[in-house]
Amino acid sequence: HTPFVIVPERVYKGCGFTSAGIDCDRAHLSFNQYVIVPTTIQKLHKTALHTSPMIIRQLETPEDYEACENTMKEIWAFDERDIIPAHVLKAINDQGGLVLGAFNHNKMVGVLVGFLAHYEGILHHHSHITGVLQKYNGVGYQLKQKQREFALSQGLDLVTWTFDPLQSSNAYFNLAKLGVTCSTYYRDYYGEMRDQLNAGLNSDRVLVEWWIKSPEVIARTNGTFQQPKLDKILSEAEIVNKTKKVKNLRKNVSLNLNLDTKRILIEIPSDINVMKEKNIKLACAWREETRTMFETYFSRGYTAYNVISEITKGERRSYYLLRRGDHENPDH
Repeated sequence: HTPFVIVPERVYKGCGFTSAGIDCDRAHLSFNQYVIVPTTIQKLHKTALHTSPMIIRQLETPEDYEACENTMKEIWAFDERDIIPAHVLKAINDQGGLVLGAFNHNKMVGVLVGFLAHYEGILHHHSHITGVLQKYNGVGYQLKQKQREFALSQGLDLVTWTFDPLQSSNAYFNLAKLGVTCSTYYRDYYGEMRDQLNAGLNSDRVLVEWWIKSPEVIARTNGTFQQPKLDKILSEAEIVNKTKKVKNLRKNVSLNLNLDTKRILIEIPSDINVMKEKNIKLACAWREETRTMFETYFSRGYTAYNVISEITKGERRSYYLLRRGDHENPDH
């Protein structure tokens, strides 16, 4: 479990390194122009460490676990009863699970908690929470890559987690950046939730599957995956829901639940949180309508495998891309 240091790319290259000079399993460029490298590399100049001394590592001490509790509260504005307690975190970490912290100047700014699980006959790693303080958003990707490395070291092929399918930034991160797929929808998975992010809507979730040895995941990890353009996808796939803009918010005007093409698109709001603040009734309608669409097409053998999100005509539009007849990992 080698600790990592995250260094700005300009500093990293200034120390005489290139990404080709590091084992690809141990170094990845993030989309925020940081390089993650093992702290065991001795040639890193002290300037690099002093410029961005961020370490991602497993938690070890009672102080680490207490900091993790505090960071969870800071990220999600949790009530005390919603925070995973330190003694549970330690048990997870010591018994085959993973509790990671991202530390900047010795302050924990990101957390990840996952554990061994059994799903449809497959022993795998289930990721329960991943979160980063807002100003450190790029670190979330590095936490997930460290989690992938950990699961691979245990001989596992699969990592799962759940997320709210109406959170478009999370959807893009999970499907477009990481390469997860999903074909399982849970209604009101957690019941009523009290934190600020989830309050006001039923806690519907999709279960994602991250097949960490698959070609599509590897291509994203090593930077060779080419994200398709929205115009091209719109010319090739049928759209399930037609929408229109009313008072600067998009609403569904029709749903087509009878499509039979190989690929389909489901549009979601570009920012459901803003919509909740401005029109909670409309946000609730989106929850009901997307629930209907996902459940209908998942039941017919479709799998969501990408999210296309682009600004067109001055407005961000976000779509799930679903396919039928194949799977991210056809061997399972």
